[in-house]
Amino acid sequence: MALKSKSKVPELSGIPWATRKSRSPKAKIPWLAPKEKANTTHKAPPTHKLALLAEGQLAETQALRLLEQHGLILVTRNHRCRCGEIDLIMAHGNTAVVVEVRLRNNSRHGSALESISSHKQARVSRCAKLWWVQQGQRKFTHLRFDVVALENGTEPQWVQNAWQISN
Repeated sequence: MALKSKSKVPELSGIPWATRKSRSPKAKIPWLAPKEKANTTHKAPPTHKLALLAEGQLAETQALRLLEQHGLILVTRNHRCRCGEIDLIMAHGNTAVVVEVRLRNNSRHGSALESISSHKQARVSRCAKLWWVQQGQRKFTHLRFDVVALENGTEPQWVQNAWQISN
């Protein structure tokens, strides 16, 4: 003997929105052109951003020359990871030196050294820890954080052991 179950779904004829037709199309405004699909190819950055990138690369090159004059050896440049970027990683004996290069053309917002916030230090430290686990600990026994600050037209200022990693 089969059991008959009564459906508990109410009839939709009494609900006003159940019988409505789909919405009417949006009105077209003749003086607005239709949106074009985004081009998936990479566009070149604006010229002012290219100039800033070129200045940054020049500052990193100056810092690299300064550090090489003091006996440090380049390990890698512009190391990128999911946490951020390390400008320079240098070798000084058995110590890996993580170098943050800062450039300031004017001191309106503080000096180059003052521009290294605790947030920036934490980001560089996280990236350095990741690099250390992946590659550094096989080659080096110590890790140090330095800063090379370049002010408008002055000699580069090298600060050794600028901050420590906190666990």
